[in-house]
Amino acid sequence: MEALYIIGAIIILMLILSVLEHFRMKRLSNERGEADICKYARSFDYRNVDTKIMREVWNELHLWLGKYDGKPFPIETEDTFEGTYNMDPDDLDEIYWAVANRLGIDTEHPENNPYFDKVTSVKNLVLFLHHQPRVGNA
Repeated sequence: MEALYIIGAIIILMLILSVLEHFRMKRLSNERGEADICKYARSFDYRNVDTKIMREVWNELHLWLGKYDGKPFPIETEDTFEGTYNMDPDDLDEIYWAVANRLGIDTEHPENNPYFDKVTSVKNLVLFLHHQPRVGNA
């Protein structure tokens, strides 16, 4: 019976943490205002970084982050996956694979990429994907 109380307490604690995280993200979303892809794109050297990658990372993050008060979360390039989004590394991997597959980006030999082991922010993810070769040199 004691084990049931412990399991119940853990479930309640996880539920409380989840609700607190939702309100933290909602507050951050409301503080930032409307999602603006133009502001996001201007924070890159968009003449030298593939804008398709910028757009796909933006879209994929919106799928993961969801909406707050019916509006998409306003993503900024300096947002960190762990600090800002409390994102699990497995979720980051899913975003990386989804964007890479959609755009035909080669995922082999990531250790040759100058951003290898440096993907902590949205900007670094875009730059990491940008520096990966295309499948079949497309």
